[in-house]
Amino acid sequence: MSIFPVCLLVCLLLVQVVAPETIEESEQRFQEFVRQHIIEAMEPSECTTVMADKNITKQVRTKDRTKANDTKGPKKTNTFIIANENEVKAICQGHTKPKKIRSNKTFDVVVCELTNEGRYEGRRKDYQILEVGCANNLPVHLYDQIKRKG
Repeated sequence: MSIFPVCLLVCLLLVQVVAPETIEESEQRFQEFVRQHIIEAMEPSECTTVMADKNITKQVRTKDRTKANDTKGPKKTNTFIIANENEVKAICQGHTKPKKIRSNKTFDVVVCELTNEGRYEGRRKDYQILEVGCANNLPVHLYDQIKRKG
């Protein structure tokens, strides 16, 4: 047996693991980001309803978010950005390679936290700079929100 086929197989596997995300994969991740984090209008008192309506009350154990049955209990915290999709998309314009970006614009957000009674209690936070993960010019992960100084 030649070593060449084994080396070729290993190289192909490595390329598959480190290959950049396709535009289609980024678009799917962006749609999931929109579902979980973007809403045009919301009051903090609406957290329980919005979390249920958007079906994000369960945390998934794996990175594959399509496996809804593979959960590890209720999601403890979720942040909603009060904006439209295009405003949030603008954060990542010009960033085709995966990286963490801070917004230049500030956003209002509502942070929903699970209470002991199984409901979500919300707090509004105004003028937050967002820190998002971008891939192919699209936001795909919300890392943090930071209060703008001054």
